[in-house]
Amino acid sequence: MNRNKQDLGQKIRVTLDLTPQFYERLEQLEDLVEADSKAGVIRQALQLYEYVARKSLEGWAFRAVNSNGKEENIVFLSVQPRLAP
Repeated sequence: MNRNKQDLGQKIRVTLDLTPQFYERLEQLEDLVEADSKAGVIRQALQLYEYVARKSLEGWAFRAVNSNGKEENIVFLSVQPRLAP
């Protein structure tokens, strides 16, 4: 997407239709991470999702490790690594 330098300070309003259950989860997450707003939660989630998607395309894997050293693979999305030409 091409953006002019003038466009960087502008904001675009986005409207989301959420189920009551999803909205409740959003509120709980806002409290959990002590976010300033639901929009802040969504912005942070989008940043994380973009990072995971880009790294997944590069062939990176993600793993959760608990305090006892137990590991578990995490699959965030079904993105396959790009094959080198």
